[in-house]
Amino acid sequence: MPWKEGQTTLMGFLGMLPVQKVMKKPLFGAPYIRLFNYFEVLTFMYMSGAILGRARHNKLNILGKMLIIPGATAGKAVKVLQDEAKKRLNNFRNEVGKEPDTFYEFIQFRELERATGLSLTDTIEAYSSGNKKIMEAFDEKFPVAAGELFIKSFGLEGIGFGSSFPESTERMYKNTYEHVDMDLYSKLKAWGLALAEKPAKMGLEEVEETVLQMVAAYTLEYYPELLDPLELRDYLESAGGS
Repeated sequence: MPWKEGQTTLMGFLGMLPVQKVMKKPLFGAPYIRLFNYFEVLTFMYMSGAILGRARHNKLNILGKMLIIPGATAGKAVKVLQDEAKKRLNNFRNEVGKEPDTFYEFIQFRELERATGLSLTDTIEAYSSGNKKIMEAFDEKFPVAAGELFIKSFGLEGIGFGSSFPESTERMYKNTYEHVDMDLYSKLKAWGLALAEKPAKMGLEEVEETVLQMVAAYTLEYYPELLDPLELRDYLESAGGS
């Protein structure tokens, strides 16, 4: 079915839970996210998109029919996202001098460095010493409505990354969630990330299944004719759907 004005987008659907997890709803005023948690959501969305892109890299023309990219047709949608992902990766390589090891490093830390104007190491030191400017930057209130477009765009670009760099996606996921740097994890938790006391080591296959279950639910609702071409029907059944 063609997309209708006002319809929930795929990335809007995938982003509801992570946004709600960190969103604050004041008694008066609009909902907001702390800036640092906002970067956390961007990272989660990019990784989720990358997992989807990797999982359906051989069905991109079909997947593209569900992606709303301004100025791009369905046939060119994924190509646009792949070009953006390659540009981000090349910028990282040129500026950092290596491949990204984790999705935190690739997205969250880079966004944090841009926001503070400091390197990650200097940011850590400044935060640890109670630097007022850095503390205020971390606690800055970012309106959810203002960040919605960027949250969706990061998820979409993630599809381009995962479909272009499936091996890097697997390596970065495992470094992020399976081979956890506990010293860094403790620092992230101290900064205010919505993390458990101890990291839950979820395997890539398990997370991929969860992502595909959500995509299947969205597809059933808005693009039922694409369920079988995308081989998603079994994920509805595994999630208890029809």
